[in-house]
Amino acid sequence: MPTNAKIMAAGCAVAFFLTFLFLIRRRSLKPFYAALWLGISLVMMSLIVFEKFYKHIADLLQIRDASFLVFIGSNVFLLIYVLHLSVKLSEISDRVQELISHVAILDRRLELSLEPKRHPDEN
Repeated sequence: MPTNAKIMAAGCAVAFFLTFLFLIRRRSLKPFYAALWLGISLVMMSLIVFEKFYKHIADLLQIRDASFLVFIGSNVFLLIYVLHLSVKLSEISDRVQELISHVAILDRRLELSLEPKRHPDEN
């Protein structure tokens, strides 16, 4: 990897890591996502430090360029992450439907309790 690309990758990794730390300090992330993004920033940094290792893995897999291995890994990660988000979105959608039902039931109970009561003799 050329020196300019290494400097740019290192800069991106450090910026990403600092952003990640800022979000943790503000408690904007759940622990699962915090661990996930910490792992991503460490992988970004490892691309610079362990470049020869990645080239060796690419050679073992008979891939001409190690950067292609990074693209494959990134795509696999993104697909898994999108699947995870889809599952979470489905869970949230189900939960919203439950909440809508509960609010409708409570609203109806409130309406019934506020209606003036009629005496049986008023007919």
